[in-house]
Amino acid sequence: MFVGTAADILEFASETLDIEEVRKNYALINAILAVWTWSMLQFPLDLAVQHIGCKASASARRIPSLLLCRYSAELWNIGVSLFIQDGPFFIVRSILMGHFRIFNQMLVFFTAKNILVVTLQLYRLAVITLDFRTTVLQKSRKGEVCCCPCEPYEARAQATGRQEKEMKEFVAFPPKEESQAPSENH
Repeated sequence: MFVGTAADILEFASETLDIEEVRKNYALINAILAVWTWSMLQFPLDLAVQHIGCKASASARRIPSLLLCRYSAELWNIGVSLFIQDGPFFIVRSILMGHFRIFNQMLVFFTAKNILVVTLQLYRLAVITLDFRTTVLQKSRKGEVCCCPCEPYEARAQATGRQEKEMKEFVAFPPKEESQAPSENH
């Protein structure tokens, strides 16, 4: 994974800046270097990220807190990919190809790579959200408040007033459940 990221960053800074049309446009050079510098932030930020600890207080059982508690590392990786690495690189490369009509094999290859990574990360975000929603739905049916794996069982008390209302609002549109009865058409 880091080899692909390193190749992407290296191509972005070196190969893109070697293109004659790019070297003549100082605004474009500054934009490329700004996005490249922005992408370097992922490395110290990646080292600084730690698992968000859960608190057993009532405010920690709110839906966004539970989502962050359960999927903090995954959400962090998706955010870094979309907003620091592949998202900005895709935008700059798309501008180079769409507006400036600059094409070469490496530019097209890494643009396709960025499209795939952004698409997969958005899919991953959707899967995480649906899994979280299903877990909350199952827990609310059982009367449990917490779906965070890092809280002790004692913190998983019965839902009260505001929390119960919030859970009901969150699961107001339950996923369709298909009947398991065999059809007569077969």
